[in-house]
Amino acid sequence: MRTTMTITPEDCRIDADQLDPTAPGYGAHLPFHAILQRCGIAWRAHLGSLGHGVDAEALDTGVIVPNVNADFRAEVHVGELAIDVGLVAVGTSSFTLRCDVVQDDVVAASVRVVLVSFDYARRATVPLTAQQRALLEPGLAGS
Repeated sequence: MRTTMTITPEDCRIDADQLDPTAPGYGAHLPFHAILQRCGIAWRAHLGSLGHGVDAEALDTGVIVPNVNADFRAEVHVGELAIDVGLVAVGTSSFTLRCDVVQDDVVAASVRVVLVSFDYARRATVPLTAQQRALLEPGLAGS
């Protein structure tokens, strides 16, 4: 599913002394944390496209992000930005998302994010609940 948003000048960092070391070149670009935030927004929109509204809140608590893998290929600048998001795996206690960040018909970044169901009181991973699985499994790529 593709989510489109607009990157404004206020979103971009232009101070050369504070450039994100993962970004190619110099100039105004969207920093890493902001790209990940946009991926999260796209993920919520993806859940909405599957027909989940309030039920999606089952994924908002007790979930941690132990792994993010991002390949940056081009600078993200002011203008329209699209994020193609898909669920690529559901495990016992985790699920994995793939987000392709596209601008000007160029894949600017490919991001894989692993999210794990976590019990903060016990400080341990826990299996996904039946409700969480019911939300996730219809969205698996190829389902």
